[in-house]
Parts: sequence; structure tokens; C-alpha cells
Amino acid sequence: MKRKILIVDDEEIIRLSLKEGLTDIGYEVDTAKDGQGGLQRIGGFKPHAIFLDMRLPDINGLQLIKSIKEMDKDVEVVIMTAYGDVKTAVVAIKNGAFDYIHKPFDLEEVNIILSRIFDNIKLQKKIYLLEKEKLSKNYCMISNHTSMEDVFRKVAILSDSDDVTVLIRGETGTGKEVVASAIHENSCRRDASMLKINCAAIPSQLMESELFGHEKSAFTGATSRKKGLLEIADGGTVFLDEIGELSYDMQTKFLRFLEDRKFKRVGGLQDIEVDIRIIAATNKNLEDAIAKKEFREDLYYRLNVVPVELPPLRKRGKDILLLANHYLEVYNKKFNKNILGFTKEAEEKLMNYSWKGNVRELSNVIERMVILNDDTYIRCHHMPYEIRGDEKSSANNVMCSQEEEFNFIPEGFSLEDLVKNIEKKYIKTALQLSKENHSRAAQLLGISRFALKRKIEKYFNE
Repeated sequence: MKRKILIVDDEEIIRLSLKEGLTDIGYEVDTAKDGQGGLQRIGGFKPHAIFLDMRLPDINGLQLIKSIKEMDKDVEVVIMTAYGDVKTAVVAIKNGAFDYIHKPFDLEEVNIILSRIFDNIKLQKKIYLLEKEKLSKNYCMISNHTSMEDVFRKVAILSDSDDVTVLIRGETGTGKEVVASAIHENSCRRDASMLKINCAAIPSQLMESELFGHEKSAFTGATSRKKGLLEIADGGTVFLDEIGELSYDMQTKFLRFLEDRKFKRVGGLQDIEVDIRIIAATNKNLEDAIAKKEFREDLYYRLNVVPVELPPLRKRGKDILLLANHYLEVYNKKFNKNILGFTKEAEEKLMNYSWKGNVRELSNVIERMVILNDDTYIRCHHMPYEIRGDEKSSANNVMCSQEEEFNFIPEGFSLEDLVKNIEKKYIKTALQLSKENHSRAAQLLGISRFALKRKIEKYFNE
């Protein structure tokens, strides 16, 4: 990438000397002697950064910043002033300038500012990729909240440092796997595999064989040699989710592997060396686990080289609405709907809910509301009762909105038949949408798979 710099200054000596110095460093440089000339250069030259004199013959630098940002919001502006006016420089930064510099200045000072600018550009590109990435877990890294800035910064750094072990911490549903995938996909290991292992899902007695593999006849049932997941992932990344659930004995063996990246298969004598990156994640308080002698302190320090802490959704402010609208767009396309948005009251309900399941829960809730709603907007009565915060049951709210009241019961009315017909209707819809996948259908209906099975037997096998 050619790094382009535009210098806008009415002093010819400044323009020429700065251009010569920056060109020698390796930048591509253009110049303009006034504000109008500078604006004309932006469209054709397309600079990454502009060094802008505060006082130009045709326009004030502060006024020019706004015009520059209207033409190209991504270009970074550095104000140059000979007057030492710190107050004006602060105003310039509030108006969108990246930084300011006092005349006279030396080339090293200019280059330091440019290094910061291009580091920032690189980070923004990483964030853009993360925001655009649609990952398999149906939740993604989209944020305007300051609590996520450190996460994006570390993801960008760790993507360039492909040997550093990473520990990702956060509540269930905050997106730990998404962060791990983002680090892998933006690293030089992206063309190799990323294996995801849920430590809580593999029985402790099988974990060693799964990770390290085994030799033939190593134990009863080992009829052939088997490669372990660490060996299969050679050259790539291994993501160990719920690392806090590893047994204490397995922690010891895994620590030994982390120290030299070598291991032996179960029943084997030969050392196997692999080149893999380890990314671990946990929702467990490892410090408490260490105090209770449930987690090895030395393994903790070996894993915790660069920790990434994911904030819960409830602490991310208006990210809730940002993500809600993102998922609304996703599920509108998926289910061929055209829901335009949320009413103000519905947005307030979303903002006031605690979201214990974090981004994963938000995604599931939006999906359910899109499936069950044919209105133009999502309104309060379309929401699950726990988000609305009222006392009505979900069954009541399928039949009527909050504003409706029953003031009569028709002759021959049967509540049992009404509930039966409603349940049959939504079970049919959920089965159709899930293509007869009972686990997925149960998730859409907000019930257990076992409960769905009983209802199918009750209503459709009569």
C-alpha cells in the first residue's frame, strides 16, 4: 500500500522541505498552497493523512476540517500551527483532527505522528473485517462502545503475533469463539485449520486420547493408531473452550505440552512436535479455582500471556440496539420478512433487559420474534414476557396484545381446545422452519426437546 500524504500550507519552504523529507522516508507526497487547492487534491490524490496549516489565505484550518471530513471521513488530519495556541488545537481535535503539531517541527516528530496514524488505519481495517465477518455461531463482533475498544485492539495485535498464547475470558454468550476465530482468520495461520475443542463436552477419561492421540493396543478398544487433535491441527490454531473444566491431571499433561510443544500419544514412546497456536477460553473465575486447588496456577500463567476480557452485553450500552438491528437484518433475509425495525417502546425494553445469555441470547430472541411476527415493526407485545417485564404468560401474549382486554366469553368456549390449537399451529411452523430438526424447533419454541417430543406425540399421534 502506498502511504499518501497531502501538505496544505501557504509557506513554500514548509511545503517543499516537508515533502522532500517524507519522500525520502518512503511516503508519496502532494502539496497545496491554500484550502481550495487542498480540497481539489483530495479527490484525485486520495491521501491517507493531511498536514493542514491552521491559518490559510482563503480559509481557516478549523473550518476546512469539516469540508475535508465531508469529502473523506477516513482521512486523518494533523493541524500545523506556529502560534502555540493549545486551545485552538484542542478545538481542532474535537472537530475531527487526529493530532496537532507546533511549528517549527523536525521530521522525526512528523514521522512519529504518521506511524500512529497508519497503526490506527491498520486497526480500523481489522475492526472492519471483524464487523463484516458472519461466523457460524450467529453472533458477531459489532460495537460502538468504548468497553470493546481494548478487545478490537488486542485482536489486531494478536493477529500479527501468531505464536502468542491467548486466554479469552467472559460470560457465556459474549462471543469468545468469535474472537478466537477472528484472531485465527486474520493471522498468517488462516490457511491452516482451526480446531475447536469444548473441554466440558469431552469426558475426562477420554480427553488425553482426544488431544494427544493413542497407539494401537494402548488400552481396551484401541484397535489402531489414532492421531490426536493437536497433531491434526499442526500449522494451525487450537481453540480450547471452557479450559477451566479440564481435570487436574489433564492440566498437568497439557502444561507439559505448552512448555515445549511436544507430546507422546497414549501408549507411545516417541515425542511428537507440532507448530500450533493455543487460544483458550473460559467463563470460569480461574483465580477462585486456583484458590480451591481446582486449577493449576502454573498453567494459568502459561495460558494468560495475553488475556482478552469480553464485557457482558448489559454493560455495552447502545450496542444492544446496534446488534438487535443487525440480527433483524440477518433474519429478515433468512426468513424472507420485511420488518422495518423496533418501536421506541420495544427498544426501551431491549435496553432495560439484563441479557444473562449475552449476544447469543439476543440473537435467539430476535430470530424468534422475526419468525412469529408479520407486523411492520417489532412491538412490545411481540417480545417474550421476560423481556417485557410484565406478569402475563407467553401463552396469553400469543393470543392478544397488552392493550387488549377480554370482556366476554363466547358460548361453547373451550380454553383447552384453544391452547391445543395454538400449540399445534406453532409446533407445525417450528418444524417446517427447522426442516424437522427437533432440537432446532424446540429452541425456536423456547421449550426443551423432551417437551416438544411429548407434545408431538400428544397432538399428532392421536
